[in-house]
Amino acid sequence: MFEASSHACTAALPADNYVQPNVWHGLRILWAFFWPTNLISGFLVIVHNFWMRRLYEDLILPASLVGPMLKFDPYGLNFVIAFFGMYYILHKNFRHFRIGLLSNHGGEGAQSLNATLGRTLRVWWTYTWHVLIYCLIGWMVATLPLSAFVGLFMPPRGFSIPFSLLLSTIVGGFAGLYAIYSDILDEDISDFRVCLLPRQAKTISQPAPAAAPANP
Repeated sequence: MFEASSHACTAALPADNYVQPNVWHGLRILWAFFWPTNLISGFLVIVHNFWMRRLYEDLILPASLVGPMLKFDPYGLNFVIAFFGMYYILHKNFRHFRIGLLSNHGGEGAQSLNATLGRTLRVWWTYTWHVLIYCLIGWMVATLPLSAFVGLFMPPRGFSIPFSLLLSTIVGGFAGLYAIYSDILDEDISDFRVCLLPRQAKTISQPAPAAAPANP
C-alpha cells in the first residue's frame, strides 16, 4: 500500500536539504494533526449541542432547525477545525524535519514558499477528499460487515457503542495516514510541491577561491 514516493525533490535539492518521507514521518504528521483536531472539535460539538438543546427547550429555536444542526454539526465543525489543524502542521517544526512547500513543483530553481491560507486550503482540500474516499472504502470493507456482526448478536449497549467508536477511529486513522503519505508528501498540489525538509536548511560550503599568482 505504501509505495515509495516520488524522488522529484531529490533532483532539485541537495541531499542534505531533503528528507525522504516514509511511513514513520506520516505517522508523526498524522498524530500531530489528528489528536488536536479531534479534541478541539469534540469539545466544540459538546458545547454547541448543549446550547442548541437549551435554546430548543426554552422555545427559542424550532425543532426543524435544531434537529439538522445536532445531526450535522460534528462534520461541519470537524472540517473547519481540520483546516486550522492543517495550517498548524504546515508551520510546525517536528523533531527532525518540517513540511516545506516548494515552487516550480520542486524542479530546478525551486524556492521555499510560505504556507499561506490559500496554499493551506489547497493542501487541506486534497487531504479531505482523499480521506472521505478512503473512509468510504474502509466503511464498506471493514466497518459495515463488523457492524452487521455486532447487530446480529445484539451485544450490550455498553459494548456496541465503544466498539463502533473504536472501529471508526481505526478506519479514520488509516485513511488519514494513507492520504498524508500517498497524496500529500512529495506530491504536486496546484503550483507547488509538498516535501519534507530538515528543520534548518544546511548550506553547502563553497571552496575558497585560489590566490592570484604573484607578479614576477
